[in-house]
Amino acid sequence: MKAKLYKTEKENYVLVDPTKGTYDDGYMLGTSRESQYNKLSIKNCQAIENGYDLDELAYDYSWNHQSDPKWGGTIDIFKDGFQKALEVNSDKRFTLKEMVECWNRALEFQTHKETLGEHIKSLKQTEWDVEVEKENVMHDYNGNISLGAKFKLDVDGCLILKRID
Repeated sequence: MKAKLYKTEKENYVLVDPTKGTYDDGYMLGTSRESQYNKLSIKNCQAIENGYDLDELAYDYSWNHQSDPKWGGTIDIFKDGFQKALEVNSDKRFTLKEMVECWNRALEFQTHKETLGEHIKSLKQTEWDVEVEKENVMHDYNGNISLGAKFKLDVDGCLILKRID
């Protein structure tokens, strides 16, 4: 099932069905905060936001270097190094095109001085198209067996999301 994942200003994630009108039945599919809706894994949402899963990258890296004794404990070392690289480069998250557009607005500062800060904030992506994984299940309604589908959950009971590119 296709859905839309949003990151709120309070750093929470919200999953909605874009085919429903706002606040219609079934519009809200899940959230990363405690609520009556399906749970979203913050780790899964961050992987969608960042475009990678750090644990997966570390595991793949470790697997490729497992025969080399100098790489002992590679998963933790890789993750620490990767996190440090993200910290160092945290302020370098805009594309060249976005920076040129921002620079052009800054050159016309008098025209755009009220909206320049809002424009810079708008460059950060806060919504993603995702697929909610489903699994086939058998239903038994008084001896009538039918095949249906339900949302697939991870071990923590959270919806499993995949980014659609």
